Amino acid sequence: MRRYRLFSVAALLLLLLMAYPAGAQYWFQSGVRAASLSASQNGGASVQIQTITPQNVSSGSAAFWVGESLSNGAFLQVGYTIFNRTGNVPNDCTPTGCASRQQVVAGNAEWFYEYFPAGNDSSFFGSIGPDGSAGANGTFMNYSFYSQGDTWYFEVNGTVVGSANLGASTSGPYTPTALAEIANTSTASAYLRPVAFANLSAYRYGAFLPVQNAYGVVGYGTGSETSLRNPYGVKELDSRVNYFEVGSGLPLSTNGTQMWTLGYRLTVVSQYGKIASRASYMAYSTPTLYAPSVVGIGPGARAVFAGWTGSGRGSYTGASQSQQLLMSSNITETANWQVEYFVNASSQYGTTSGSGWYRNGSTATYAITNTSFVRNGKLFRFSGWSNGNSNYTGMQRVTGPVSVTADWQYRQVLAGTDAYGRGIEIGAAVINGSIVNSTPFLGAGVVSELTGVYYKGLLLSVSQNITQNSTPTVSIGLPVYDVYLKTTDIFGLPVNATAMMQFEGGGSEVAYGGASGTINVTDVPYGYANVTFSYFGQSQHVIASSGKQAGAAFVSPLDILLIALVLSAAITLISWVLRHERDQDPEESGE
Repeated sequence: MRRYRLFSVAALLLLLLMAYPAGAQYWFQSGVRAASLSASQNGGASVQIQTITPQNVSSGSAAFWVGESLSNGAFLQVGYTIFNRTGNVPNDCTPTGCASRQQVVAGNAEWFYEYFPAGNDSSFFGSIGPDGSAGANGTFMNYSFYSQGDTWYFEVNGTVVGSANLGASTSGPYTPTALAEIANTSTASAYLRPVAFANLSAYRYGAFLPVQNAYGVVGYGTGSETSLRNPYGVKELDSRVNYFEVGSGLPLSTNGTQMWTLGYRLTVVSQYGKIASRASYMAYSTPTLYAPSVVGIGPGARAVFAGWTGSGRGSYTGASQSQQLLMSSNITETANWQVEYFVNASSQYGTTSGSGWYRNGSTATYAITNTSFVRNGKLFRFSGWSNGNSNYTGMQRVTGPVSVTADWQYRQVLAGTDAYGRGIEIGAAVINGSIVNSTPFLGAGVVSELTGVYYKGLLLSVSQNITQNSTPTVSIGLPVYDVYLKTTDIFGLPVNATAMMQFEGGGSEVAYGGASGTINVTDVPYGYANVTFSYFGQSQHVIASSGKQAGAAFVSPLDILLIALVLSAAITLISWVLRHERDQDPEESGE
């Protein structure tokens, strides 16, 4: 193809000026051509070429270069050449002429560049460096060209040595070649000392990127005779990718066959999301990097994607979840994550704030918006949070899932009833082991255990569960009864005796029978009492319990009087009867 051979088509006219033998008709070329997949549509090319001198080419001259055709048919190349004769050669040639001539010494290596505008295949335009400018024997120099718009710049070891406007900004479908060439020779017997090439690259994506794969080239330049076999071969060196050697004694069977395939490794490092991987890709392929936005890592815990940190040419560093990479080197991408924990501030009543996801180590603020309300006649009030915080608002450092629940209490009225269903007033109660008043605030939504009630200073044992219900009052049945006492004389007549009552659970009470001789003590704790009656120095002891009547009979002063009167009357009657009988007995009368 013409783009491989323009150097020979022009016959390096400057070389013809060196009076090569008449009848020289061979241009032997060998090297590599980049595959179109990895190197077309480029904006330049480069290669490192080892300087090997002398070459002792007696017929023709040796040149080692990188070049390619452009999208409009223009051609350019840059490298170094070794002349086989000492002399002056044209230098700094443009379409308007050559500015000077250059003295070169046979066997030395000089850099050169040349170009052929579109439609011009015969005129030499370019420049040759100073004698020996291609460096010391055995060293590598970098040769490259690149475009800025339609202007192409030639560089040797990073220094621009010339430029030309070639009317095109890219190579189009063409790719770079890196070749060794024995130009304008009449023999195939010259020994070409092997020269190493390295890192053939195409300028794409803003950088010189090593070509993905390449094919061997062993052939002839355009217009060359072909009856002599090309003896100069090409091979890869040391199993290194994109590192090859061109010269005599090397394989000749690689023409058109693949020399190497360049691949790169993508390593994805990620603690979460199951996206950690390690895979190989062809060079300059464009795999898509992806991470999920959120990954659950446990109850109340998640990892939120925070971005990528990449290393390697073509890598990506940024916040995008999905990003296309350019595999122009081995790449490592590390997924960055922010661990978050869920804070759940809940309440059976009212409205809470502060629930949501928080970053690990941050501080959550939670609150209850209303602290009291009335429902079904009951007063409810906020009593604190399940974590012990008694304020309506709170702050907590988040190092794991957080759950706080608002605790509520409701006011409950405790109403006692006696054995007869009558309401009685109680003073205090024992609920869940604590003494509370008769209108306590109890935990909403929980069961409260009532174990005792204080009544008249006494603790009455009770076993009753209290749960939140729709009524504001809870009735508590207590073992409380009425005590009925009756005091009479021996004739059943009421007397006003004194009753000293000692209740079983403690406490006492004094009552009087009064004119009716009746004592009714209502709502006696435990339903019974030890009663001691007193009346005019007389006393009696009875047990009164469970609403059953108890009583006592005493001898009253009236009873004594009546007994005395009765006895007196009886004595008087007896005396009368005896006298009467005596008066009726004659013997008694003395007759």
